[in-house]
Amino acid sequence: MFLSHNIADPSLQVAIKLFNKTKLTRDQITRIREEVKILTTLDHPNIVKYYQTYEDTKYMYLVMEYCPGGELFDKIASQKDQVFNESEAANIMMKLLRAINHCHAWGVTHRDIKPENIMYGDDGEIKLIDFGLSKVLEEQQNKGGRSLNTIAGTLAYMAPEVITEHYDPKHCDIWSLGVLMYLMVSGYLPFQGENRNMIYKKI
Repeated sequence: MFLSHNIADPSLQVAIKLFNKTKLTRDQITRIREEVKILTTLDHPNIVKYYQTYEDTKYMYLVMEYCPGGELFDKIASQKDQVFNESEAANIMMKLLRAINHCHAWGVTHRDIKPENIMYGDDGEIKLIDFGLSKVLEEQQNKGGRSLNTIAGTLAYMAPEVITEHYDPKHCDIWSLGVLMYLMVSGYLPFQGENRNMIYKKI
C-alpha cells in the first residue's frame, strides 16, 4: 500500500494497493478481482471508496480512498486503560451497522469485521475496509435463507455458527460487530485463551 495523488488535482490523495501477479496464485488473483467487483457495487459514506484498477503484465494496482486517520485498532490500543464511553461507542456502532446494512442489502457479507479493518477517513468518518473474505449471495439465495459453510474471518470475532461451518451470511457480521462493541467499551475481547482451541471452546 502506498500513497499517491491525482495529477489533475494534487489535493486528492489516494491509497494504492500493489499486487505482484507473478507472486500470486490464480485463485488469489481471482479473489482480488472478486473483491474489486464487490467494491464497485457498494457506495456508502462508511465504506471505503474504490476508484479504479490498473493492470499490466506483472502488477495490479487498486486505487482506493486514502484513510489518513489510521485504524480503529490503533485508537483502541493507544487508549491503554481507558475505553470508549457509551456515546462514542454508540456513534461508531451506528455507522458500522448502517454500513453493514448497506452491504447486506446488496447481498454482500463481509466476514472479517474487526478493528484492523475499520479506518478513519480524511473527513474523520469511520470506514469499513478489506472485502477480501467477503461473499456475494444471489438475491434469491439470500432471501431463501441460504447458509454459508466456509470458515472465514478472524477467530476472536467469529460467530459460533462460523466455527461449526453452517451460518447465516448476515448473522455472522452482526456477531462480529457485537464483539467489537464489547471491546470498545470494556477494553478487552470477550473470548480469550492461551491458544486457538481454548478460544474456540469459549466461543
